Amino acid sequence: MQKLLFILFLFLQFILNAQSLKDGMGFYREDQIYIGLSFLSLDSNNKSFSQRGLSNHFQLGFVRDIPLISSGKLSIGIGLGYSFQNYNSNLTRFNIDNKNSIFIVNNTLNQKSKLSFNFIEFPISLRWRNSSLNDYQFWRVYAGIKFQRNFLSKLKYSIHDIKNISNEVKNWNKDLYLSFGYNTWNFYFSYGLNQIMKNIRDQYSNKSFRVRPLKIGLIFYLL
Repeated sequence: MQKLLFILFLFLQFILNAQSLKDGMGFYREDQIYIGLSFLSLDSNNKSFSQRGLSNHFQLGFVRDIPLISSGKLSIGIGLGYSFQNYNSNLTRFNIDNKNSIFIVNNTLNQKSKLSFNFIEFPISLRWRNSSLNDYQFWRVYAGIKFQRNFLSKLKYSIHDIKNISNEVKNWNKDLYLSFGYNTWNFYFSYGLNQIMKNIRDQYSNKSFRVRPLKIGLIFYLL
């Protein structure tokens, strides 16, 4: 945890120093707070895997704008945020021994599990907009990548059966994302580049398979 806080401190210092240089050159910039809500579609190459109910995603954060040209229409965004996402599916946690566990598809019981993940996010994006210093309503297209640091993950079968599985989730994950829209309201699309859980296997073949989230929703940018 101390290492993570130290990284966050260095990250904020870098952004503030970089932005001071840009401001001194008279560049127009646009720092923003963002809030987003999305639905998740879970992409898997295992035919037995299925979603059960709605899966969702929430995100909140701040983006520091670093203009690349004096008009401010093209810039790089570097941010810091928090995100929460959950998977409702037929995955079941199976203990191999006291130290190791795997996730398998539950084909025998009609049981739903909920996997929930909490991340600190570091979004980096290339940002275009047709804005100006005095125009606050404009079209925008932002595309980039998010580096996500897991700090709390849980598995829930029922209200009375909740397990902490943070050690069974990869510490770092990556998402590609795209947002576009006009003014405050914007569409948001994101796709996970890697598997979040460390060990997912087929119940019968014992082969590992993929489960990656596709997020579709809205993101709101506030000045």
